[in-house]
Amino acid sequence: MRELFGNDRRIRPGAIAWALGCVLATALALSVSTTPATAAGTGKVQGKLVGSDTGEPIGFADVALIPADSTQHVVGGLSNADGTYLLEAPPGHYVLRFRALSYRPKRVDDIVVIAGQLLPMSAALAPEAIQQKEIVVEAKRRDNNETAMLTARRKAASVGDAVSAEQVRKSPDKDAAEVLRRVTGLSVSDGKYVFVRGLGERYSSTEVDGVRIATPEQNKRVVPLDLLPASLLENIVVQKTYTADRPGEFGGGDIQVHTKDFPGNRSWQFSASQSYTDGTTFKNRKTYASSSKDLFGFGASSREIPKEVYDVAGTRPLVYSEDPSTGFTRPVLAEVAKSFANVWSPRSVRALPSGSYAASYGDEFKLFGHPLGLVESWSFNRAFSQRNEVQRFYESATQTRYDYAVQRSTESAQLGGVSALSYRLSPRHSLHLRGLYTNTAEDEVRTFEGPDSTRVEALTGNALVHRDTRLMYVERNVMSATVEGDHEFARLHGTGLNWKFTRSRAQRLQPDRREVVYDRRYSTDPDGNLIGRWVLGSSGVREYGDLKDNGWGTVVSSTMPYRLGGLGRGRLLFGYDRQTKQRGNFYRRFNIYPNTNLSRVKDPETVFGPGAFTGAAGTGYVEEGTLDVDNYYATQRVEAGYLSSDVPFGRRLRGNFGVRYESASQDVRSYDLFVPGRITAEGSLNHRDWLPSANLTYAPGELVNIRLGASRTLSRPDLNELSPSPALEEYTGGYRVAGNPHLDRTLIDNYDVRVEAFPALSEVIAAGFFYKDLHNPIEQVLQGGSPPLLVPRNSDRGRNFGVELEARSGLGRVWRRLKGLSLNTNASFISSRVRLKSGAAKLSSNEHPLLGQADYLVNAALSYSARSGRFDAAVLVGSTGKRLRSLVEGPLGNIYEQPVTTLDATVNFSPFQGARIKLSGKNLIDPRIREFQGSQTSSEYHKGRGVSVALSYGS
Repeated sequence: MRELFGNDRRIRPGAIAWALGCVLATALALSVSTTPATAAGTGKVQGKLVGSDTGEPIGFADVALIPADSTQHVVGGLSNADGTYLLEAPPGHYVLRFRALSYRPKRVDDIVVIAGQLLPMSAALAPEAIQQKEIVVEAKRRDNNETAMLTARRKAASVGDAVSAEQVRKSPDKDAAEVLRRVTGLSVSDGKYVFVRGLGERYSSTEVDGVRIATPEQNKRVVPLDLLPASLLENIVVQKTYTADRPGEFGGGDIQVHTKDFPGNRSWQFSASQSYTDGTTFKNRKTYASSSKDLFGFGASSREIPKEVYDVAGTRPLVYSEDPSTGFTRPVLAEVAKSFANVWSPRSVRALPSGSYAASYGDEFKLFGHPLGLVESWSFNRAFSQRNEVQRFYESATQTRYDYAVQRSTESAQLGGVSALSYRLSPRHSLHLRGLYTNTAEDEVRTFEGPDSTRVEALTGNALVHRDTRLMYVERNVMSATVEGDHEFARLHGTGLNWKFTRSRAQRLQPDRREVVYDRRYSTDPDGNLIGRWVLGSSGVREYGDLKDNGWGTVVSSTMPYRLGGLGRGRLLFGYDRQTKQRGNFYRRFNIYPNTNLSRVKDPETVFGPGAFTGAAGTGYVEEGTLDVDNYYATQRVEAGYLSSDVPFGRRLRGNFGVRYESASQDVRSYDLFVPGRITAEGSLNHRDWLPSANLTYAPGELVNIRLGASRTLSRPDLNELSPSPALEEYTGGYRVAGNPHLDRTLIDNYDVRVEAFPALSEVIAAGFFYKDLHNPIEQVLQGGSPPLLVPRNSDRGRNFGVELEARSGLGRVWRRLKGLSLNTNASFISSRVRLKSGAAKLSSNEHPLLGQADYLVNAALSYSARSGRFDAAVLVGSTGKRLRSLVEGPLGNIYEQPVTTLDATVNFSPFQGARIKLSGKNLIDPRIREFQGSQTSSEYHKGRGVSVALSYGS
């Protein structure tokens, strides 16, 4: 454990991998040496008991299976402190009986125990003092289905939404980001960043199994959710109103991702799928010579800076000088240039079908007489894409800054898994160990060609035409580990204690990004005719980046139940939360110059071939291009104490009130890589904030809630945003992006109203309104320069409000012949406005919507499930409204992504016991993805239709 949670905070590369290995080794040992809890001739009944009034778990209730055959014995026991129970009995028919102090006894008839199988059976018990006309017993086949999610949502103290593994199975979504775009009020930007209620990813927080994961993104604060494969998900809960036990960085919402959980009995599954994408599969795609490690997404190690750079220069920059004390001669720089891989151009290969593979295993054993649960789940995905784009930027309605035809080929690989152990020391005490690992690599070949009006061809006087080729490999990985304990102390009136130590590490490797630009140049022949040729620009560019983000967390909380006389039961929650982060960003740039004695009209492999670096006069050479602000190290510490209370006001009204105190510090220091101790820029923030919250829930009926919420939250700058290091412009002639050391945090006042009804266990009808007042919101603005810079700055004020509507219902209540069909729809209509500070930037307007905020979001799913459970099908429609993509200067205004509608479909069926086949169609109408600058098209492309078939088999 000291490897993970000791005082030494230096990065230990094998620490978390070691923990995961221990989990796997333990699993294998147990599977060999430990006798499973379920004998061959018995079955299990598992569930959870909660109070129907509060939704709180009922611990130490008497649970018994009473056999119909009087010759058999009663099988019984007590529920655990968290309300869960597990009974093992011989096959047969039983009555399941629940008894608990202060609760009315319940009986569930016709319980059938089958050998080797697990029957989930949860129940809600009514308090003895409350008279009710009927008793609701909730039974579910899986703990990760829609019924379970809606039941938890109905009893929650705050406004929220959720998506279950059952919903994931009915969709063609491949990762958590795609799953979340179907949740009310959520949209996804760039295929991985989740926007909650129109607020950008900076205004939301993300946890995975209770861990605030470090991020592998260079310019983003949150975890890109495309890193989490959908096959690993148990459920995702999106909390939309703030409670004091959650992190203060809560603007749009709090996303809580839960991966695979313990099954209660032995279960295993393997699945494989293959997919076809229109315009990509079996077509030519672009790639280049690289290592075989790319196959599994670990190709960064084969693209490292050549060792000759360090052998020759050590810690000095590679700059030209005839004085050896200040630099290196041209022959030396030429020799170093030879060590860079002479691969600049792509080649064409046939694209194979994309594929994914997943395997999981779970079981529960007896260890020293106590239950030990185990879960292992891993997945591997490999995908290809190829698309043609149009990318333009306008100076005016008739004049473009650039107009490029773009071709983009991407090859990606993703490997991810979770490992978990859970040990129950006693009904009141349990320990948990959980690990997560995911690695994703994207290898992109991008070429574009077109005119750039910022430069002029000398002979023709026209805009210079560029032909650009970029090879970029990005490898991102995340590892995390959690050790957690849950305890309940009977002698302290049921006081609970939860403690959690977390460790996470993220890395983003961008090794050997290489880019060359050829210009269309003209000369005249002896007859005065113009002759055009493609000529290499000034140099080739090689860039290397390595960002490491390390996080540590400690959370200790305690709950104290109480009763306010006849008003009902309440709960007091208080705790301490400390989260620290260390980030190091390494970045190095090299410019490789061609031989002035050789023609630059050849392909780059010839121009930069060994013959170019002779060391003689005019030799090619390499020179340092690293800026003195490119590298930085950063720290962040957030310490919080919080107090929250669930307060009963009688049978119909309950509230949650709390306050959180956060003390936070952020420090970012850019430094000169080659001058030890030289700090070139510094940004820091130190704040102490009180963050109050109040949530009220009024239940006029058993199945209806009226909710009110009010709170203050905040959003801090990303550490990278406090560094002024500029990124290379995406397109020649375009803008560069840089940070701002003078940023302040944003404060947000949140208000919510929601009415929701739950006509049945899997049905809901809801309508809500939200309003958010933003103080000093952080927005990207344009700053003059050559090229111009987009930098984050604090705007003056902002507001964001909207309406959310949702309906999930079985259509059998409309017409009995529609039994089995269900409709799941949601819609959000959002409006926002941000006002810039006077003189902050050269923009077309001082007011604009929030970046990335769509003005409407609509989702609908029509699904059918057969009563046998062996067949289901779904058609899913999603529509996203217009949203602001980029802020720009000029008379045409900002760039907006246009509305888009998508159509997906899935069919699942089981041909025989244990097997399931899934057919999916994705992006079936293949809409044009377009961005407009004013009335002009600035970007346009198609993603392509996709179909896939997946086969899974297991217990």
